[in-house]
Amino acid sequence: MSQRSKARTFLERAWLPLVAVIAVTVGGVSMWKVHQASAPGPVITVNGPQAPPEFVPKQLTYELDGSLGGSGMLSYLDVDGHPHTVNLDTLPWSHTETTTLTVVSGSISAQVHGGDVHCRMLVNGVVRDEQFATREDADVTCRVKSA
Repeated sequence: MSQRSKARTFLERAWLPLVAVIAVTVGGVSMWKVHQASAPGPVITVNGPQAPPEFVPKQLTYELDGSLGGSGMLSYLDVDGHPHTVNLDTLPWSHTETTTLTVVSGSISAQVHGGDVHCRMLVNGVVRDEQFATREDADVTCRVKSA
């Protein structure tokens, strides 16, 4: 067998696997380049987790003072929004509630048979509302909508 016929026999048998290897190589390189081109860029900055700010529980204080004139009644909403009614025997009257809610609201309404009444609402010791009434069978209302 001649040198030329050996080469021809080799090419007749190996051309299909050789073309397949070349095609797979070109396809693999192409996919790698497309993957590189479509990958997201690097993240420039990332803020780490931050600690929550220090939280101080809120204290809501209801205060009522004045001349009772025998009897009186008051109603108030607690920090959870539940109504409460108190029959008054003596004044001054005070009630404090503590909550971990970020916003607190409440109200107090009172009526006495005396000639004057004074209500006050404090949040963490700061007066948020204060009202006076001076007349027979005086009534007064104090509100804190948001503190």
